[in-house]
Amino acid sequence: MAYSYRIFVPDGNTTALVMGIEPDAAERRRIQDEIMRRYGDVEQVGFISGDSGCPRLEMAGGEFCGNAVRAAAWHYLGGRPGEILIRSSGTGRALRAGVLEDLRVWTQMPVYESAEKVRVIEDGLYWAEMEGISHLVVSPRRAVPEPARMLESAKNLLLRYDLYGGAACGVIFTERVSGALKIHPCVFVIPAGTAYYETACGSGSVAVALAAAALRGSSKKLPLLQPSGKIIEATVEYADKKILEARICGRVR
Repeated sequence: MAYSYRIFVPDGNTTALVMGIEPDAAERRRIQDEIMRRYGDVEQVGFISGDSGCPRLEMAGGEFCGNAVRAAAWHYLGGRPGEILIRSSGTGRALRAGVLEDLRVWTQMPVYESAEKVRVIEDGLYWAEMEGISHLVVSPRRAVPEPARMLESAKNLLLRYDLYGGAACGVIFTERVSGALKIHPCVFVIPAGTAYYETACGSGSVAVALAAAALRGSSKKLPLLQPSGKIIEATVEYADKKILEARICGRVR
């Protein structure tokens, strides 16, 4: 069958969005693999509904991806300022998303209200659960693995603490670079069979902000340097030991 798609770059994390929802998981993976074979820089593939009145995003592996939601918001709004609701795989809720006047693109993230969903595994390791994807955040106090061993080290950490599973999981290594906090996201989408050191990661950025907010007991806004060299801003609203809301915001082309 023929299919059409567009390729977006949400601060890195190159994403292909296929026009139309493919209901069969095996066919979604086949289409994903074909697109990735053609375009080596594509890190993930999603499928979007054609109905702009009820926008829907289904990732190839059924996971949640914040950057794909931002790409879908840019698509549905035609790159113009506005706000919409998008339903996404990995979460049962509709998420608000939109384009700001300065053309940055934002989305809500599917975080749990309970601060207990963010917990200390051991000193310098924090597990942040979200709907559709969860991440192990590694403090900048710990060394970042060599690039050639990044994915291997990440998977070993997840396996060591019995955290490898679900639709998607990852490890977010962090380090200080010239005064900025940089993330190194390693993401595993198990049903899709993919493992990437991603050039940008929205859910990983929020995971870092969630860990910071829960540890300090207050709201947090973090501009996080991505491997692409771009910035994704992660915001977590926190009060009375509850996570009220989380968002990411950045550029899409």
